[in-house]
Order: sequence, then structure tokens, then C-alpha cells
Amino acid sequence: MNRKVVFDFLEDLSRNNSKEWMDKNRARYEESKSILIEVFDPILEELKLIDPRIVQPNARKSLSRINNNLMFHPDRPTYKDHMGLGFGYGKGLADFYIHLGVHEQLIAGGLWHPSSEKLKLLRQEIDYEGERLNSILNQPFFAKHFTLYEEDMLKGSPKGYASDHPHIHLLKMKSLAAFRPITREDFYSSSFDSMVIESYKAIVPLLDFANVAIQEH
Repeated sequence: MNRKVVFDFLEDLSRNNSKEWMDKNRARYEESKSILIEVFDPILEELKLIDPRIVQPNARKSLSRINNNLMFHPDRPTYKDHMGLGFGYGKGLADFYIHLGVHEQLIAGGLWHPSSEKLKLLRQEIDYEGERLNSILNQPFFAKHFTLYEEDMLKGSPKGYASDHPHIHLLKMKSLAAFRPITREDFYSSSFDSMVIESYKAIVPLLDFANVAIQEH
């Protein structure tokens, strides 16, 4: 199995982003998907032994669509420049995600751009249990490898929270998500399976924190 095929396809797609090109290169797309399925099926089986709550039955069902949603974002290209897989506990919950793209590769997880109601519940949990969240973020492996997504934050305090709140930085976030940058070489490596599995173990407490917040009310 030549894993480099995946990135060769994505690079060519990003340079020739059209339905006409995709129709002519559909076999390459299917080959790339097959490689990802072959890589991630055994990883998913291992993850489900660790955490039986994961609902995806196989890697094929975990693959994200490569088509962009042009109905809501007509300015975007027809196709994404990346392929991704998500493993989680059900729609609308924080989950675990692997992103393999032309420009960036990530292992990530969390609650991404939740609804205003879910964000309100998440902030309540941070208000009450901020020290527990900090302890998760400060675990040695997590702190060494993961970075919180902080690009999309409120400039001021959320409504109902003082600017000097001890967890104001966390309260300002519109997502509770973290990512671990990886490289193409990581994906090609024989140790990639263990990298994904150890990353999952490290990020599960963050997923649990978010999911408890949005489910217990």
C-alpha cells in the first residue's frame, strides 16, 4: 500500500478543482479512499476496544464528504483539499477527527462551533468545573502535543460572566477543541497507528468534559 497516493491525488485535485476533472479521475479518488479505509479500519477496531462508545462501524462510514457545501458557501471550490475521518459518539457531540490535507495534517478532537444553546451549557460547565478542565489541558502528554483552538474567540466577556472570572480565557472560546499537528511522514510511518491511538486516549477527557456539559441538562 502506497500511502503517498492520497496526497498525490489531493494535490492534483486542488490544482484542478472541478467536476470535470473529478469525473475523469474518479478511480484515483476511490483508490485514495480505499487506502484510508485500509489504514484506519484496524485503528478504529483498536479504538473501539478502548472505548466501546464509538458509534462508527468502520472507517468507510467515518470518512467525510470531499464535496464542499456550495449551497451555504457558494464561493468555495467544488471539492475540499483534504480528506478527513471522524470517530465519535453520535451526531452533535464532541468527537475525534483526523485531517489529512494538502496544507495541513492534524489529529484533533472536541466540540466544534456548537449551537448557541450548547455553547451556553458548555460555558456553564466551564464556570463550575473550570479547574477540572484545566487539569485535563495540563496533563503532560496533552500539554506537550495538543494545542487549543483559539482563533475564534470573543473579544469581550460572554454575557453573564465577569471579565476577571478565573477561567475567562476558556469562557471566551466559541469551540472547545484541540489539535495535534502531524506530518505526511507521520502518516507514512509504521508508527502512525500508535500515534493515533495514544492521541485518542489523551483527548478523550476533553471530549467527555464537553459531552457531559451539553447532555446533562
